[in-house]
Amino acid sequence: MTTEARTPGPLERTLMALHDRFETALFAHQRALLDRDFAAAATALAGYREALFEHMRDEEELVLPRYGECGGDATDAPLRLFLGEHAKMREFVTEFGRRVATLARTADDRALLELFDREATYKNLVLHHDLRECNALYPFLSAHLDEEQQQEILAGLRLR
Repeated sequence: MTTEARTPGPLERTLMALHDRFETALFAHQRALLDRDFAAAATALAGYREALFEHMRDEEELVLPRYGECGGDATDAPLRLFLGEHAKMREFVTEFGRRVATLARTADDRALLELFDREATYKNLVLHHDLRECNALYPFLSAHLDEEQQQEILAGLRLR
């Protein structure tokens, strides 16, 4: 049995590259936490938050509607799954901002460790979300949209 190699479309390549940037930005935030530089941690988190939230808005306004139109809801990864994960991710990142602000006012080892624990839970959610996008959402769109249709979506993205 031979397996035919699949070529990712331009939409898939662009959006997956963004995920790598998000991971790097979150790492910068966590490294600052390790150094107990709560101002730098807050700044890095704010940059991560802004880029991530903009990316999720792009997906919700431009990518996921096309996924639904192409029949994505009939797959093992329906729209509600992506939207639910986005909502949870927003909640987590907003919570992290509050926790870092508290740490900046009163550095506390227990609170710092609790934040790392919450961030570990978040990172697990993000891992599963990214895998779902990498293995389901983006390949599905590559298979169902021609290059011109993918370029139309890319042209509307705020974050590239």
